[in-house]
Amino acid sequence: MEMIDAIVLRSLDYKDNSKILYLYTAKGLVSVIAHGVKKMNSSLRVLSQTGNYVRISFSKGEFPSLKEGLLLNEFSALRNDLFAYTYYTHILELVNHTIPEDSNHQKMFLFLLKITNKLNEGTDAETLSFIFELKLLYFLGYGINLKQCNICNRNEDLVFSIEHGGLVCKSHLTSQQHSYEQDIIEVMSTLYGIDLDRAPIPMLEKNMKVIIRNIIDIMYHDYLGFKTKSRSIIEQFQKY
Repeated sequence: MEMIDAIVLRSLDYKDNSKILYLYTAKGLVSVIAHGVKKMNSSLRVLSQTGNYVRISFSKGEFPSLKEGLLLNEFSALRNDLFAYTYYTHILELVNHTIPEDSNHQKMFLFLLKITNKLNEGTDAETLSFIFELKLLYFLGYGINLKQCNICNRNEDLVFSIEHGGLVCKSHLTSQQHSYEQDIIEVMSTLYGIDLDRAPIPMLEKNMKVIIRNIIDIMYHDYLGFKTKSRSIIEQFQKY
């Protein structure tokens, strides 16, 4: 029986003792019915926890059922950090609601695992979320131009403009459009282009985090029209 690696994006109660599991795999999004996993003595109970990394098999058909599985990682350190875990669920919500069916799922699945492992190691959760969200925009086809003016390709006197989807020279910026100077451009460029396997995660001051968070929130509102429930929770305890 074929086994497939997956991350549990969320679960939904189904009937008395079962759940519907929404999974992300290297082949895309999968939903399976996990019969009886709410029972305390179920050997598959641990496989139904949101955020767990599992290896499972399931039946074929329109409504596949979970057959067997193995817990690969429950990311216990991450799960015990409420702040980091809320950012993790924010990332999982984004995957669940924004990834198209025809995407390069293998690439995104491996990237999600890298981000999750970094979170579990204690790397700053907010900065990792910035990295994930910026790279997700590129993955979804909303690439951000951080090299030259979006209008005339000029390389001098540049500012970052959300309205223009990246850099624009000041001669093409209207007085009504808000823009960000070189310090923001440098941070955005670092986060957007970082290689998690090679480069250290940058340490950001709180005021810089507030600005980057605001930029990303606006882009997700304008480009995707989507905001996660976890992001609303984050706002409550961060106040931004």
